[in-house]
Amino acid sequence: CVTRDDDIQMTAIDYETANEYALLLAKRQGRRTTAVRSAFFYRSDASEPEPPATGLLMNRSKDGLHIKLALFYLWCAGSESPDPHSGELHAVRGYSDADIARFFGFTDPDTNGKRRIANARLRLRDRGLIGVTSRPGKSPIVRLQQEDGSGQHYIPPGSSEGGGKYYKLPIEFWTNLWHLTLSGPGVVAMLVLQHMNQTTNSHDLWVNPTMRTRHFGFSEETWYRGVNELCYYQLASRTSKPIRQPFEDEARRRRFTYQFDINSLRSNKPALSADPHRIIMEDTGAETI
Repeated sequence: CVTRDDDIQMTAIDYETANEYALLLAKRQGRRTTAVRSAFFYRSDASEPEPPATGLLMNRSKDGLHIKLALFYLWCAGSESPDPHSGELHAVRGYSDADIARFFGFTDPDTNGKRRIANARLRLRDRGLIGVTSRPGKSPIVRLQQEDGSGQHYIPPGSSEGGGKYYKLPIEFWTNLWHLTLSGPGVVAMLVLQHMNQTTNSHDLWVNPTMRTRHFGFSEETWYRGVNELCYYQLASRTSKPIRQPFEDEARRRRFTYQFDINSLRSNKPALSADPHRIIMEDTGAETI
């Protein structure tokens, strides 16, 4: 084990097992993409409650386990086809916490790993994103609810009764192990840039402070941590432009704009390092977003 500067103890990621489980689950899902409504990370105005993704970044999910687990359930239960055994729609059963912990690369899946998964799932339930039915001696049944945290029954966004803008994460988000590599802010920044790509005609994307606060609800620090991480892994690129303020002869400020293509998740693969700072852990200290 090693300790980071913030004194949070971290352990290594089991990439080999995570890769095995990701490929197995991708085959089981028929290589289906993950549909995510913008309501998961976007709100119309600052007077509305914070988007669920912003709340999930706070407190104990520093590296994004809670956000990624929410996406995991959207991937596994978002299909319009009923479960072949129960006939139930939008539900996951038979997925043990230890197996999910292996999917997320925990090296202690049968002990602390499954405990962290169980705790993260309870937080998703408390946020209104899923419903959970316990089964003594068996894995719980997890039922999807709407991504806005309203607790309403889930309806796929692409169906005839579904609504709301939504975006698709390619299967490679999981099979290329980006779910292990990116932090929580990195995942949210990826969703924000995809949203911007489909709501503006410009290829140079800029999230100004007013937009960030009003619509996404997270801090400047969280935004730059996430978007800079995408640039580091070559999932996005950045351009710096000089900005001249009114009544100034010279440009004294610079604006960073970003270019992002969701297909970069397919074409790029992270360099899997032994450096443990990317592990998805549950932190005990609270964070400020």
